[in-house]
Amino acid sequence: MKEKVWRTCRLMINGLAHKVQFNQATIDNLFIPFLRRMSKTQKKLGRRMIIFMAAPPGVGKSTLALFLERLSNTDEEIVPVQALGLDGFHYPNSYLTTHSLNRDGKNIPLSSIKGSPETFAVDKLIGKLTDVRQGDIRWPVYDRTIHDVIDNMVTVRRPIVILEGKWLLLGEEQWQNVRSFADYTLFVTADPVDLKNRLIQRKIAGGSTLEAAKRFYQQTDKINVERCLKKSWPAEETWQMLADGDYQLKNKVMPTRIVDREALWQKPDVRVKNPILGGLNQRNGEGGVVQPLYDEGYSHGLSMARKAILRKLYESGTMSSKAILDTFQLSAEEFREIMK
Repeated sequence: MKEKVWRTCRLMINGLAHKVQFNQATIDNLFIPFLRRMSKTQKKLGRRMIIFMAAPPGVGKSTLALFLERLSNTDEEIVPVQALGLDGFHYPNSYLTTHSLNRDGKNIPLSSIKGSPETFAVDKLIGKLTDVRQGDIRWPVYDRTIHDVIDNMVTVRRPIVILEGKWLLLGEEQWQNVRSFADYTLFVTADPVDLKNRLIQRKIAGGSTLEAAKRFYQQTDKINVERCLKKSWPAEETWQMLADGDYQLKNKVMPTRIVDREALWQKPDVRVKNPILGGLNQRNGEGGVVQPLYDEGYSHGLSMARKAILRKLYESGTMSSKAILDTFQLSAEEFREIMK
């Protein structure tokens, strides 16, 4: 098995710059086909489409959603996508510090469980989701440089919205009313052990000591991970984050590379010695020289197989028309002929 080819890019996430990597094969075989399918669905809907991307902490939801947004800009056949986050619907710090909830007979300040479902303004979220289908609106964001919410920060303009967040599919209380606003749902799962390691390392990278990071995981992150994984409604599609940070369809191994495009482009050479054709020719007394009948049949067969492969690459969403034209050096007329 060949090694994965990682592509690097920089993204601004919650006000901070991040350098991220994605496997090229996953981009080609999972991300782009997903965006193609969503584009077709949006065109059928005839209005703005809302996709929920739910996942526990640690899987890189924000990064993944922003990367899909950027990826949608690279293919003219993909409907433009806009990534939005649930974190903008946190109650502001001024509210969290002055309110609490009763759990097991104890009053717990909301500020001490920030990020839990109880610390989000769900009614406000439902109001925005109601409006976002109808037209361009302003969306709140969570700024991690000030660790608070900024209202009406981003204008929602694009035909497809990917809303990412931990609790979008949560089957508890008022959160159950949220799911009905999704036109399509995607859940990204992961092994809890991998999430634990990633979350602890994330806290350390943010300046915490190892002991403090482990303590925060036990008191906060672990609870949120388990709650999200166990209490979320099933999604229409599930991806799985692997230990190396790559993604794949759950229970389905993605190939490490897509088809060998250079080999596929090579035109058939019927002049080479071929054991099958040679045997046929010998029986016809031609001394191994390919007769026109076999020459044409062999060439025609390979040409038809090549066209079938290119049609499959396009129709399955693996490659766009532009990618096929560029990679296989086809003219627009040749492409149209192949797709007939």
